[in-house]
Amino acid sequence: MVEPKIKKWSYFTAFILPCLVLYLLFFITPFFRGIGISLTNWDGLTQKVPMTLGKEEFELKILSRIENQSDADYVMSVYYLDENDNSYHRRAINGMKKYRLERIIRKTKYEPDAYRFVGLENYKKIFTGKSGGNFYPHTTKLQKYNKSSDLPGSIPRRTFEKEIARRLPKDSADGDLIKKAYSYSEASDSYRLSKEYDEFEITTPLWELDEVLVTKTVSENDIDSFVRNLKVIALGQDAYSIRKAAVDFIHLHSISDGSRDTVLSVADGMLEAGKLKIALSDNWVVKQRNMGVVGFTLFFAFFSVIGINVVAFALALALDTGLHGQKILRTVFFLPNVLSMIIVALIWNMLFVQLLPALTGVEKWISDPNKTPWLLVVVAVWQGAGYYMIVYLAGLQNIPTEIIEAAKIDGATGWQRFRFITIPMMIPALTISLFLTIANALKSFDLMYAMVGPTGYATGTVPLVYDIYFQAYSMKESGMATAKAMVLFLAIVLVTGIQLFLMKRKEVEA
Repeated sequence: MVEPKIKKWSYFTAFILPCLVLYLLFFITPFFRGIGISLTNWDGLTQKVPMTLGKEEFELKILSRIENQSDADYVMSVYYLDENDNSYHRRAINGMKKYRLERIIRKTKYEPDAYRFVGLENYKKIFTGKSGGNFYPHTTKLQKYNKSSDLPGSIPRRTFEKEIARRLPKDSADGDLIKKAYSYSEASDSYRLSKEYDEFEITTPLWELDEVLVTKTVSENDIDSFVRNLKVIALGQDAYSIRKAAVDFIHLHSISDGSRDTVLSVADGMLEAGKLKIALSDNWVVKQRNMGVVGFTLFFAFFSVIGINVVAFALALALDTGLHGQKILRTVFFLPNVLSMIIVALIWNMLFVQLLPALTGVEKWISDPNKTPWLLVVVAVWQGAGYYMIVYLAGLQNIPTEIIEAAKIDGATGWQRFRFITIPMMIPALTISLFLTIANALKSFDLMYAMVGPTGYATGTVPLVYDIYFQAYSMKESGMATAKAMVLFLAIVLVTGIQLFLMKRKEVEA
């Protein structure tokens, strides 16, 4: 009886105890430290023990509050006064020396402005929607045309009627101008811009002036600069300034009387084009539903989990039928999972930016807010399905063939065998696959970071982990970011816990 006990204790000491120590050091300790940080307004840079502090503030808020003289002497051994900037600077310390200094300063109740205890304030902001305008689903106004851009030569009929014509105020000057400038063309099923407002057509006579083609006293660069200047002035709708710019151009380049009217006519035309730009910019605005960080995280988790598991299970069923080249196909399907997510993002970005626009004629893919969330789900399914295919394939191959053969003898159809034998026997594989895909989807970061980056806020494709990263490192709000991380942790534990509980019950029933 002694030997088994010695073996048990030796196994515990050699294997279990080191794991518990590592678990304590690298999970429990950082977890509770994270809870503490989530209750502060820490900016991620400021230290509790200041590196530099003004002389008056240091002596008033720290030194005067230290009751123990030995502690005061220790603090003064660590800090030194710099007469040049009249402030105290901390010497480089670490380990137990730094821990002692933190303990002493903690007793003084000194708190830097960027590292103060705020209690549950961060959590209140998260649950009341005050942690950021893009955190929860919301409606935004999207300006489809920027007045600094060239006027669109044509607008598809459905787009013009749905997004512009319907929203134009009745009997308004802007509405009359837009309807006058754009007329419907049956040939192209679009509204085309009138030549009267086309800047290219308006400015073409400038390039045909005798001073440009014959005498060459005016260079092409001069014309180009003049046109750019007219475009800028036209957006300000200042008739006097645009006429003055035209007159100055005439005098500067000694434009002949025959060409003078052409230059003035171009200036007037550009003024009208500028007026149309402003009208189109003000009225081509559509309301767009933005899923926000939480909405997109749930959207991506739901559809990617379903997509990955359905595709993986279907591939496993196909490969389990004894297809020729089964090993090669298994390798091909598993290969995307081996690739780095950065490589995956580069491959699919090339498809969305270069190949698909050339094949389909649709220019916007990954930059279209309506398509981007679904495209990210497609990429995630393509990259992840191969791994879970292996899990499902292993589960299928563990189903005893005797049970399948007995069901065939009893006259069970293929669907009956699948429903009453295959599915119940696959519950363990389904349990682990759902657990992993749910947890990974809720923690997704690298795919969105590589494919959309910060522009994801505009397209509504920022997951919670990326929002945490952005808030901590770009906005310098590590306290709030840590609070969001704690909420995400609890959400993952809750969702996966419920999933495991329900699936384990299914296993027992099966």
